Amino acid sequence: MEALPHFFEVANRLEKLPEDMTNEEMLLASKACYQMANVFGAKMEHNAEIDALHQALGFQTAIHDTTWMIRSSLQLASALEIIQENDSASFYLNRVMPLLDTVSDDVEDYTRARYLLACLYFDKGEVDSCVMVQKQLIDFKARRGMDTKNDSVNIGINLFFADFHAEAKPYLLKMRESDFDDVKRGAIMSLLGQIYEEENKPDSAALFHSFNPTYVEAESERVSDGMLAVKQYEQFKAERDTRLQALREQKASQKRNTYLLLGGLAFFMLVAIVTVAFKRRKKDHVSFAQSWAQFEQSDIFLRIRERLAADGGKISSKNVDDFSNLALGQADFVALKDAVDAAFGGFASRLAERYPDLSPADLNACCLALTGISHAEMAVLQGVKYNSFTNRISKIKKILGTEENLSTYLKKLLKEG
Repeated sequence: MEALPHFFEVANRLEKLPEDMTNEEMLLASKACYQMANVFGAKMEHNAEIDALHQALGFQTAIHDTTWMIRSSLQLASALEIIQENDSASFYLNRVMPLLDTVSDDVEDYTRARYLLACLYFDKGEVDSCVMVQKQLIDFKARRGMDTKNDSVNIGINLFFADFHAEAKPYLLKMRESDFDDVKRGAIMSLLGQIYEEENKPDSAALFHSFNPTYVEAESERVSDGMLAVKQYEQFKAERDTRLQALREQKASQKRNTYLLLGGLAFFMLVAIVTVAFKRRKKDHVSFAQSWAQFEQSDIFLRIRERLAADGGKISSKNVDDFSNLALGQADFVALKDAVDAAFGGFASRLAERYPDLSPADLNACCLALTGISHAEMAVLQGVKYNSFTNRISKIKKILGTEENLSTYLKKLLKEG
C-alpha cells in the first residue's frame, strides 16, 4: 500500500502518447502497471488488478517483451480464474505455456503456470487431475530444494471444498509451518475448526475458532486497504486520461495550424479527395451489400436461423436454460468464423489480430452478433447462462473501446473496412 503511490508517480512521469514513448519508457511503464496489479491482487481487488494488467500487456505487446508478457499473462490468467472467467484464463495460460520451455528460465513462472492449471481443473470438477498436478508440482519443487509447505496446504483447501474433509485435514495442518498472511491463515483455521466439529472434538474446534477475531481484523484491514487502493487507482486513471487527452488536443492544434498555412492547397486537394471518396463510397456500398447477401446465404447462417426457428419456442433472457439443446458445437463456430471471413475479406481473423485480448469464446460471440439475433439467442447458441453472456458482451465492448450495441459497432467496422 505504501508503494502504490510511487508506482502511480512512475507511470505519470513516463506515460505519454504511445507514438511519443521510447521502448525503455514503455518497458518501465509496463513494470509499474504490473506492480500496481500485484498490490490489487494481494488486496483481492481483482477488477482493478485485471485492468492494470491489460495496461501492462498493452505496453509489452508494443515492444515485444516476451519475458514480462509471460509474467503479466500468467497473473492476468490467475485473476480471471478467481472471478470465474475460465475461458479467458485458459486463453492466456495456453498462450504462454509453449514459451515457458523456450524463452523463460524462471522456475517461478513454470510453478505458477502449473498451479493455475490445477485451479482450472478444480473449477471444472476434475478434482483428481487437480490434486495430481499439485502433487507433481510439489515433487518438482522438492527436487530443487524449494519450500513446498504452502503447496501442501493448497491441496488441503481444494480437498476440503471438494467435500473430502478427512483427506484435507493433514494437508491443512501444515498451515502451522507455512508463511501465509493473517487473512489466509485465519481462513484455513476456520476450515480446520469445521473439520474438528464434524469429528466431535469441541475442544480442538474451539481452539481453531479462537483465532477468528484475528482473522476478522485482518480481513477488515484487507477490505479497507482494497477500497482505498481502488479509489487511488481510479483517481490515477482519471488524471492520466485527462493528461493524455490534453496531449492529443495539443497535437490536434498543431495539425490545425499546419492546415491553415497550407489552406489553399488543402482546399483543392480536399475537393479532389471528396470526389474520389464519393465515387468509392458508392462502389463500396454496392460491394458491402453483396458481401452481406453472401453471408446471409451461407450454410451456417441458414442453419442457425433454422435451428432457432425449429424449436418453436420464444427464447428470452428468462428461459435460456430451457434451450440448452440448441448450443452450437466447435465445428459450427469454425464454420461461422469461416463464413464471416469469406464474406467480409477476413474480418474475423483481422479482428482477432487487432484485438489480441479477445478470447476464442469472445470472437465466437462477435461472429454471432453479426447474424442479428438477440442476446438471449446468442447465449443459447454458446451454451452459457444469460448473465454470463451479457458479462462477456460488456467485456468485449470494453476491449473494443465502444459503448455502442455490439452488432451495430461491428457492422460499422465492416463498412470502414
